[in-house]
Amino acid sequence: MERTQSQYDRVAAIFFLIVGAFFALYARAVEIGTWNEPGPGFLPFYAGIIISIMAFALFVKSRGKKGPVRPSFFPEAGSWKRVLATFTALIVYNFIFDYLGFALTTFLFVGVLVKFIFPQSWAKTLIVAVSAAIIARLLFINFLETQLPKGFLGF
Repeated sequence: MERTQSQYDRVAAIFFLIVGAFFALYARAVEIGTWNEPGPGFLPFYAGIIISIMAFALFVKSRGKKGPVRPSFFPEAGSWKRVLATFTALIVYNFIFDYLGFALTTFLFVGVLVKFIFPQSWAKTLIVAVSAAIIARLLFINFLETQLPKGFLGF
């Protein structure tokens, strides 16, 4: 028997009810504060409440309704490989970030994504990777004045 979308919605709703309840209950262990002076538990508490309300609404909406058969999450046969490669690239990004610095690591990360995950020509790959690194540097370092690692090359 194939599962319908409403069955998946109910499972997701139960999962997010648990997640929302966890956040709301965990946040009560620290000071929540008030609307005018929020404490460290303010955001997790109200985020947990909102997640729980939305999950409950999804659960109620999915009850008693037979939805269509759920389409495959990975429509193409090799799609899971791209997801795994992207996750691996994120892990590598994290490990080389301090050593190579923000700009160079971002250039390499975007270059890998464009060339190998969503294959493009080398010209497009370089244009997109350089553009992304420059825009990210301008945004985070120059505009927002965030302190990010410069790496061994000094930029």
